[in-house]
Amino acid sequence: MDSTRRSQLVRQRAVAKSSLTRMHTFINTGERKLNELQVRYDELPKIYNKFETAQSELELSDDNDFSEERQQFEDHFFPVQARFNELLQPVVQQLPSRHNSPTHSVSGNINNSLRSPIKLPTIALPTFDGDTCSWLQYIDTFETLIVKNIALSNVQKFHYLVASLKLQAKDLISNLQITHENFIVAWQLVTQRYNNKQLIAMMHAKHLCQMPHVKKGDTSSLRKLINHVSSHMNALQALQLNVSEQDLILNHLMLATVDTETQREWELHTTISTAEPTTAELITFLELRCQAVERLHII
Repeated sequence: MDSTRRSQLVRQRAVAKSSLTRMHTFINTGERKLNELQVRYDELPKIYNKFETAQSELELSDDNDFSEERQQFEDHFFPVQARFNELLQPVVQQLPSRHNSPTHSVSGNINNSLRSPIKLPTIALPTFDGDTCSWLQYIDTFETLIVKNIALSNVQKFHYLVASLKLQAKDLISNLQITHENFIVAWQLVTQRYNNKQLIAMMHAKHLCQMPHVKKGDTSSLRKLINHVSSHMNALQALQLNVSEQDLILNHLMLATVDTETQREWELHTTISTAEPTTAELITFLELRCQAVERLHII
């Protein structure tokens, strides 16, 4: 790392430390008005992210040991955050019920849930290995948990992205260094490669044309067939395409019977449009191709 960049990161880290010191001073000596407490508390993640971004880049790109600075910052940051929670929590607990009558048990239950919040199970980090049919579930979960999480720095998000990708999907970003700027580049590479609605629709249609075998009198394989059809039909409906599921399935069946050259010409023909082609459009294409081949035979 060059000295100019190192100096910039050190200054950025120092700014975050100064902001945290001012927070510490306020929380211990300030007037502590509720509104101001909440506003300052909301600024804590930004302070942490500013420090984390600079600290992570220093740790990853510089040979010096910066672990002591991280330890000092965290030893300072988390007590401040905990103190804010202590001051804000009583306000939540003492919120009056809309109905003061003891006959309104629902209000009482709400207050009790505020005092003793239920600990929800941890949501596991989603994984994606390049399987087209699982892309939408992956991107919805990863964007919600990681990409749109303002409490995480880009460096942290990049680490989570690397951990969540497998096989060919991971290979796509394997040559990128984990930096603040490269997370945006990496996420764009992944979404541009896999966020292809036409390809996703084609894969679901293909699976609908490949039904699992059902054994006679076997309810387990029958249930597997039901789940297979339902899951892929629901996935197609969720895509909100401009064509029907019937067209998608017919297109797949028709294209599966023609030669490779015709398939390739059809894909090139439909690449210029973002909309999924209808069966009528495929029939028109095949009719024109048939006429062209017939004319070539005459020549």
